Amino acid sequence: MDENDTAPRKRSKLRVSHVLIILLLAGVGLFVYYRLSLNSKIRVKIDAIRAAGYPVTCIELDRWYKIPPNAENAAYTIEEALSLYKPWDKEKSRSLPLIGSAKLPPRTEPLPAEMKFLITEYVADNNEALELLHQAAGIEHCRYSIDLTAGFATLAPYLSEMRNTVRLLELEAILHAENGDSAAATLSAVSSFGIARSLVREPSTVSQLVRRGCQNTAISTVEQILNRTELKDEQLLELIERVRESEHISDISCAFVGERCVGISFFMDPGGLDPGLGGNSIPFQPIIGLYKAIGMADADMVIYLDIMDGYMKSTKLPLHERQEAVDAVCAKLQSTSKAHVLLHVITPALSRVTTIELRTIAHL
Repeated sequence: MDENDTAPRKRSKLRVSHVLIILLLAGVGLFVYYRLSLNSKIRVKIDAIRAAGYPVTCIELDRWYKIPPNAENAAYTIEEALSLYKPWDKEKSRSLPLIGSAKLPPRTEPLPAEMKFLITEYVADNNEALELLHQAAGIEHCRYSIDLTAGFATLAPYLSEMRNTVRLLELEAILHAENGDSAAATLSAVSSFGIARSLVREPSTVSQLVRRGCQNTAISTVEQILNRTELKDEQLLELIERVRESEHISDISCAFVGERCVGISFFMDPGGLDPGLGGNSIPFQPIIGLYKAIGMADADMVIYLDIMDGYMKSTKLPLHERQEAVDAVCAKLQSTSKAHVLLHVITPALSRVTTIELRTIAHL
């Protein structure tokens, strides 16, 4: 009796253990399939990016940002000009328009004598820098000495002074216009567009925002001299051509290319990011290791690549359709579960960048 009762119990225990093993193996199999599926999706998307002629890693990005062999590089001259730029201290520059807090009079009114004197002094102090800026503006190609292989840690110290050097050119243009020198005023305005153009291919969102700011200053310069002096027909045609050129070359896609490379490099090695660069919102070791091990980093990367592809495609649309397309991409990101922590931390708000670009083009 006892032996007959024991046998079914043993068989029951064996069946339960078999089921548990089968469930465990099925779970492992599903997880492996899930990871392989994610890797396959990533590989397909990466291959498509390369097939389109775009870089994928930060090393490739650094090589992609280049000028033709043996071409003259405007960056060297601009960087030398920046080294010679002599900003006034805060107290002294306060009375300067554009640079300090002083306001220019309406464009149809002459400069007050004291303001004109200060502008004359400021321009004279920076004559060496201005000469180099004019020289650099006429050079077609530019590649600044920026190390894009550093990813999030990339530094571009020249950007901090570029807006002020273009404002310096605007002050020079206003001064020439006030003195009735339309040729020199036109040259200053043209050079402003040239300095802005030097950043046109730099694959960085910050660089492209600085370029947009420089373009806006160049447009302001044109508006100033048109109202302060009489320009000859050839000078007007030159300014019109510079404005048209600025509109033609306005392309935010290179910024998206750079952002994508930095994002891809991060997702490939999320634990390699310096915590000081990411801020307190990025979970680091050992949590980051677990996040990657369970496949969440790869899942984030798949969504990230889709998001960035949407941004890239928006740049190919007609201007009047771009903002709506970018807003749709942004909405997709916002609707993604907050469980995708790294995705929400890393993905930039590029909708705002597109808005700024479109406003700049409209200003042109």
